[in-house]
Amino acid sequence: QDNGFEQFIINYCNEKLQQIFILMTLKEEQEEYVREGIQWTPVEFFDNSIICNLIENSKCGILAMLDEECLRPGTVNEDTFLTKLNQLFATHKHYESKETQNARRVMDTSLPPQCFRIHHYAGKVTYNVTGFIEKNNDLLFRDLSQAMWAAQHTLLRSLFPEGDPQKASLKLPPTAGFQFKASVATLMKNLYSKNPNYIRCIKPNDTKTAMLFTPELVLAQIRYLGLMENVRVRRAGYAFRQLYGPFLERYKMLSARTWPRWVGSDREGAEVLLADLAIPPEELAFGHTKIFIRSPRTV
Repeated sequence: QDNGFEQFIINYCNEKLQQIFILMTLKEEQEEYVREGIQWTPVEFFDNSIICNLIENSKCGILAMLDEECLRPGTVNEDTFLTKLNQLFATHKHYESKETQNARRVMDTSLPPQCFRIHHYAGKVTYNVTGFIEKNNDLLFRDLSQAMWAAQHTLLRSLFPEGDPQKASLKLPPTAGFQFKASVATLMKNLYSKNPNYIRCIKPNDTKTAMLFTPELVLAQIRYLGLMENVRVRRAGYAFRQLYGPFLERYKMLSARTWPRWVGSDREGAEVLLADLAIPPEELAFGHTKIFIRSPRTV
């Protein structure tokens, strides 16, 4: 019910994971059909990069503004931080606070004064700014890190590399938000280099009761997870795709014309092989470099 800095950081990570899910399953899949010259009607979907940018933009994102407030000399409090956000995002459609609501003449008693609200992909979340600055400042003092390093213990040294006197820096230690943003960027880079599979968990009811499904709750989750668009792309698209070479190598024994050796191009070989198998033409699409097969049962 009460969301602070920790929940804000967690939701930022969720937003980034949703972004990679959208890019890999909706955007890239559709782009592949276009690239391969397959006839395709684009499926519209909500791209949440606008929300990610609101949080992580290095010049004027929420995390950057928080860092700026933490480094500012003089009396620093959350009020100045919230005022800065209100000025920056006065017209942003995924951000609102009491002040921006007043400017838009919106009367909403559910949004208290010390708070801002973000319209995340999964719904609206209200954050209380109290404690944001204190929690964002990494207050592990330099001499404590150096003491840990001096303990001559391998694990401790790996946990406190900044304690190495040879790497001693006079710069301020990085903030918690900065460290988390860097950590999320590393995770994203790692995920982009893989071929991930997804398991989507749907919460069936709010009471943790067996065999009870609340249709409104399930539907809301299916909508905000982008699963509707995913099903549309999958239904309109092709369950299986493979480069002509490996496809022919794997299935060439199914036709007397391609087995044991095929002398033409890989694509021609795949066309001959599939013609001999009498597969309905609507099940197949021949791309520039790959064969596309519509339904799993055909494979």
